[in-house]
Amino acid sequence: MKILNTNDIKKELITELSTSTIENNLHILAMNPSEEELSYRDYIIKRCREFEIGYFYKEFDLYASKEDIIAYTNSCNNKDGFIILLPFDKFDGISYLKENIKLKDVDAFTYKSMGHAMAGNSNYLPATPKSVVKYLEKNEDLKSKNIVIANRTELIGLPLSTYLMNKGATVTVINSETKNPIDYIKNSHIFISAIGRADYYDKSYFKDGQTIIDVGTSIVNGKIKGDVNYEDLEDLDVKVLTCKKGIGAITTLTLLQGLID
Repeated sequence: MKILNTNDIKKELITELSTSTIENNLHILAMNPSEEELSYRDYIIKRCREFEIGYFYKEFDLYASKEDIIAYTNSCNNKDGFIILLPFDKFDGISYLKENIKLKDVDAFTYKSMGHAMAGNSNYLPATPKSVVKYLEKNEDLKSKNIVIANRTELIGLPLSTYLMNKGATVTVINSETKNPIDYIKNSHIFISAIGRADYYDKSYFKDGQTIIDVGTSIVNGKIKGDVNYEDLEDLDVKVLTCKKGIGAITTLTLLQGLID
């Protein structure tokens, strides 16, 4: 097993953020956030402080209405950016928010941003898929590659699969209802996982020659764990981009890049 990294991309993003004048603030919106969402919030805030970017964290209570949330976003400077920490406690007014939040969308939450992303504009991808794309386009020839994505959400799997198909890859999206997922995974050139189940994929899912990109995160005993059991893969001839030092190392930087005009 060879462990890959995103150090070169990370360096480029840090240089861009360090040399840019970012005067708009970032609003981090949450509702009943999970431990994983709070961990992500903390990473975002850490980076905001590092680059002297203003930020506000707003946690809505479970009784907040869609009108309450829009009233808050309308009270902000319209040049400010925002991110909603999903799933936002399965709030039933998500579609309304997607249509009506007018702030700068740094994580492709709104329908407008999603439309641009689906049309193949990588600038409008959510931060995690955008980070995956940054790595792949720098290191892989996507044409004719078989890529399997274990995630079908609007935040990761849907925009990422559409973008990669537009670039000439053959993409399969699997989920919890997929029969014999191991067959799809083993026949892929590149496997991208974002299921949020710690150490779920062991070596039985893989074969020599594959590239594995682990985007999933879980908090286990206070530590971040990925979807892939890396220790179990040590004897395989595979390339692995781990959740923490791979895509995770550039996701918050990519998110803040969205604030740059």
